[in-house]
Amino acid sequence: MTEHNPRSVITRVFVPAHVRDLPSGDRVTVPGHYKAPPPRR
Repeated sequence: MTEHNPRSVITRVFVPAHVRDLPSGDRVTVPGHYKAPPPRR
């Protein structure tokens, strides 16, 4: 197998909606969104 399956390459990571508690006591609701995947070293 010399060809790589393009479907196996993660080009973006989906972040589900969640509530983040800040140290200050505030609550921030983060909607679901896509973010860039971590850089590969």
